[in-house]
Amino acid sequence: MWIYVSVNFDEVKLTEEILDCISDGRHKTSAKNFSTLQDGIKKCLTKRFLLVLDDVWEDDERRWNKLLAPLRTTEITGNVVLVTTRELSVAKMTSTLEQYIKLGGLKEDVFWLFFKRCIFGDENYQGRKKLQKIGKEIVTRLSGNPLAAKSVGTLLKRRLEENYWQRISDGDEWKLQGGDGGILPALMLSYNHLPYHLQRLFSYCAVFPKGYKFHKENLIRIWIALGFVVNERKRLEDTGSDYFDELVDRSFFEKLEEPHEYYLMHDLIHHVARSVLVDECLTMDGSGPLAVSPSPSHVSIWTESEYKTQQNGETERNETFEKRLTAIQKYDILRSLDSVMLVGPYDENISVIFTQILKKLQYVRVLRVSTTLSSADIWQLSISKLIHLRHLELWFSSDTPKPLSEALCGLYYLQVLDVTHWSGLDGLPRRMSNLVNLRYLLVPELSGPLHLHSKIARVGELKFLQELKEYRVQIESGFEISQLENLNDIRGSLRIFNLEKVTEKDEACRARIKDKKHLRTLWLSWEITSADPSFSKEVLEGLEPHDRLEHLHIINYIGATPSWLGQSFSLNNLESLYLQDCTGMEILPPFDELPFLEKLSLVGMSSLKEVNFGTSGRSTQSSEGVMTDSHESSLVELELSKCSSLTSVRLLSCRALTKLSIVDCLLLASVDGLQSLDQLKYCDIKECPCFPSAQSLENQFQGIINI
Repeated sequence: MWIYVSVNFDEVKLTEEILDCISDGRHKTSAKNFSTLQDGIKKCLTKRFLLVLDDVWEDDERRWNKLLAPLRTTEITGNVVLVTTRELSVAKMTSTLEQYIKLGGLKEDVFWLFFKRCIFGDENYQGRKKLQKIGKEIVTRLSGNPLAAKSVGTLLKRRLEENYWQRISDGDEWKLQGGDGGILPALMLSYNHLPYHLQRLFSYCAVFPKGYKFHKENLIRIWIALGFVVNERKRLEDTGSDYFDELVDRSFFEKLEEPHEYYLMHDLIHHVARSVLVDECLTMDGSGPLAVSPSPSHVSIWTESEYKTQQNGETERNETFEKRLTAIQKYDILRSLDSVMLVGPYDENISVIFTQILKKLQYVRVLRVSTTLSSADIWQLSISKLIHLRHLELWFSSDTPKPLSEALCGLYYLQVLDVTHWSGLDGLPRRMSNLVNLRYLLVPELSGPLHLHSKIARVGELKFLQELKEYRVQIESGFEISQLENLNDIRGSLRIFNLEKVTEKDEACRARIKDKKHLRTLWLSWEITSADPSFSKEVLEGLEPHDRLEHLHIINYIGATPSWLGQSFSLNNLESLYLQDCTGMEILPPFDELPFLEKLSLVGMSSLKEVNFGTSGRSTQSSEGVMTDSHESSLVELELSKCSSLTSVRLLSCRALTKLSIVDCLLLASVDGLQSLDQLKYCDIKECPCFPSAQSLENQFQGIINI
């Protein structure tokens, strides 16, 4: 088990993480009760363990013993807890019999090899003798620290030039004093050699606490809202992504293995960010005294280490923290702030103080706040007056549902409304379409049977919207299929439901699905079977997607195959195709024109008579005697179910197929090419009365076939 602790030593959170590791995520509990979590550890701990607690700062032995209590009850012997820390007091407190190890730098010879690998990719590199000579001068200043080597090495390998390296070796950064053995000067050197626009993006990360898990897309959206990302020729999100990737390449961020979408900043690199943003950022996280510069641009308040929720659900008062937060109002800084964050638990006293702070804000562009049941309404009213807001993130956790205020719909410049963590949200304000500059509406994933995106009336007015997960056609005004006409910036996945409610043939064409070039997944669904197959076909013809589409789902469609899936086929980039209850479709796309198709699912296709994947995919001799390669399919998974008229399946070119499922196909008597599927790992053919028994195939497949 490897747990990253950092500054905030939260026994409940750490216990929850330990339990998650022990049970491999299988032990799920909504209870945050400390004793319940500890009981879970006792039940799940069935084998010897090594627990690594990384980057510990807490030296309170009472809290330490409280955390380890359930681990000490096991009867299994030989268990080890390994602690890493930068504090000697922690090392002495946690070690047994003074058995702590003080880590020094790498030995000089080994460190030089590592440094060469960081720059040249090869520890045995022998070229560029002058560069190596200068490199050895630089190495002596890094005190054997691997992080320093990685940071400076990343900088040097960008320009393998003697003058550049010598300039770095002779630079003033090495004169910085500190107790980190040369590492802070090395990291500051890397910062100083960043282009200005990257310096600004990196330093802003100081508003987040140590150990914070950065979500790439969310951070980019904040950068854009603050005006840090500018590009007239390129989409801002793409430019921001390029900038973020460059910071990763320069070792300012490192990607976490789990969860994959998050990144971490080493605490020493975070220290650099704090040091360069010290005059622009006021941070309250309990890690030190309050120091207010004359003109900060950002205020971030992190309460997790200051307020603990008791078992009765209440939060213990913290008068010291209240005084610090109250003191902020004494300085004339609130009016000119660019970003403000209040994240974590707190009590009603903090809620009252922050209400006054909200009223004094004027030009803030980024606001991220956790609201309470009592403050949610009054805060939303105050926020609605912050007309310069670009990015608004609201957190609300309560068993009592609370709707979003209609007043928020007056934030004309708002680009991002993030209510992902607003619990119990089942609707949206009626005037959402007033937010004409909105690029992202981020909502809870589990928001009931209907995705909240489908509840935006007159969504067509949000022309800059980047995501629309779901759209449901309705008879009432503001929910016509033609509302999609100008939403050509939406990307990712779009699900369109209730297509039976399209009332005019040209209305589907007006949706201009083909112009939405950034869509990769498209769902088209009829909830109720239409009475007019020809009209349904006209609608589907008008919903033709662009040729870069990768995943297509069509459900409950009763018309004939549309031309763009048949004789005028154009979707050559499809990777998966799912057709369910498309009862009028007899013709399938030409699979030899789908070189990237990996998954095919055909369910309830009652008019379908054949599925044909060409020839064997091996070399054949043409009539002129020339050897040519026949088409070989990329298909990996194939599902055929409830296709009552299906008589013929040819899989001669499906050499890559690993999973085959054929169920309830009454007339199917054979599958050509089945015995030549060398990669097949799962085969299930059942409820097909005309299909022969498995005896003739059992030697070929030995246990993977079920007929």
